[in-house]
Amino acid sequence: MNKWILIALLALAVFAGCKKYDEGPYMSLYSKGMRVSGTWYFQSVIYGGKDSTAHYPYQQMNFIYIKKSEGGAFTWNHNRMATSADENPLEGGRWQFFSDRDSFQMITYKNQFKDSVITKWRIKRLAYTDFWLERTVKDTTTLKWQLYKYAY
Repeated sequence: MNKWILIALLALAVFAGCKKYDEGPYMSLYSKGMRVSGTWYFQSVIYGGKDSTAHYPYQQMNFIYIKKSEGGAFTWNHNRMATSADENPLEGGRWQFFSDRDSFQMITYKNQFKDSVITKWRIKRLAYTDFWLERTVKDTTTLKWQLYKYAY
């Protein structure tokens, strides 16, 4: 019996020390790709230490995971409720994990694929219903997104 208690404590210590993302989770039954996959909504946006969530109303991001590419495709609907005339209501592109696996890259295509914007994000939390990203813009300003999705 003592042998099994020792094994369980050792396994718990190993898993606790292997936390991949700063804000967790410690362990998940879903692969990281499956956790990213789905429809995400903006819960909180912090730009330069100030709350900018009000600039993201009615927006959603849809991520599709393609296992072979360690990433997939995404669309970003800026106005899913059609509350105003937006000249660019929908953007899209590709995303992928970096080899360090705690970073994430989005390539957003603009102007019918003629231009693209590449952004690199550090993943702070990647749970099934929480996706927190952070990046530095303009050399020193930090942009933080806290996204959520429904678990149904």
